[in-house]
Amino acid sequence: MSAFDTVLSRRTLATLAPPFAVAAALSLAASGWAAANPGLAAILLCWIVADALALGTIAKHEARRPGAKALLGAFALASLVLLIGPRGPVRDAIMGVPAVPLALGLTIFAYLGWSGRKAWQVRRGGGSMEDALAQILPRPLVALALAEARVLHLALLSWRKPADVPEGATGFAYHRYLAPMLWVLLTLQMIELSVVHLLVMLWSPTVAWVLLALSVWGVLWIVALLKSLRLRPVLLTDKGVRVRAGLLIDVLVPFDRIAEVRGPSDVAEVKAKTTLNAALLAWPDIVFDLHEPMRVSGPLGRERLVDKVAFKLDDPAAFHEQLSRLR
Repeated sequence: MSAFDTVLSRRTLATLAPPFAVAAALSLAASGWAAANPGLAAILLCWIVADALALGTIAKHEARRPGAKALLGAFALASLVLLIGPRGPVRDAIMGVPAVPLALGLTIFAYLGWSGRKAWQVRRGGGSMEDALAQILPRPLVALALAEARVLHLALLSWRKPADVPEGATGFAYHRYLAPMLWVLLTLQMIELSVVHLLVMLWSPTVAWVLLALSVWGVLWIVALLKSLRLRPVLLTDKGVRVRAGLLIDVLVPFDRIAEVRGPSDVAEVKAKTTLNAALLAWPDIVFDLHEPMRVSGPLGRERLVDKVAFKLDDPAAFHEQLSRLR
């Protein structure tokens, strides 16, 4: 296992373990034993929640030395969980000691004040909204929220927006082979949405409306993906080839990294973990062999090393002709 994979595994464990520990502690606080021993259960809940979130923060830091702001954020999150999570006798035990909810509230306000000031300084200094919000919330959560907001904006608006082709670059479309398949998928999902909603409504209206909301969001995602395929073509720039696949992939491959341009050889090569395959639902017609592996983000955002980049274009011949002039 490489050092990168080791760090990734440690961070994954440090991210997943605290929520499980918190959920287990809240489940224990809702048990019959907790109802019979609310004081002891409240102390145990406070200890587990605060300890799990603080240790998770420490474990995610590469040097195991997170800053004071990060630790305060962990304790602020623990305070929020303790204020809104427990129910019944355990909640009464926590709220029954006035100093406890006061301390929890002050911890939350201290973190919001500190991080809010940092966010204001970032924005005032010309930083992005993502950088500013990342001073308050975890950056992955901010990135996810902003990405979903972009999906919503793209799905509902941008109907006549031209393709994103910067000045000096040449765009190459790939959406014509994909659009029909996605329109069929969208139609099937709309039919499934209606049928499932009506059937589940007979069993549980609440579950039916939840499933409907999730299905509508899925429809919006497909609409946004359909539009992004046209709006985000593959680009040939003076720096390299910007391989894109709608909302899912956006990777710049510099010319000096490209060792050979060819077609795919076999299925194993295309499906290999070291190949970034940007040809969605189709067989690629262009493959870049790289001089050395480069780190890229795949469709799910996870970074990995690749030594080949594969993609499909509507007019590969024009791309090859233009590429030969620039290299």
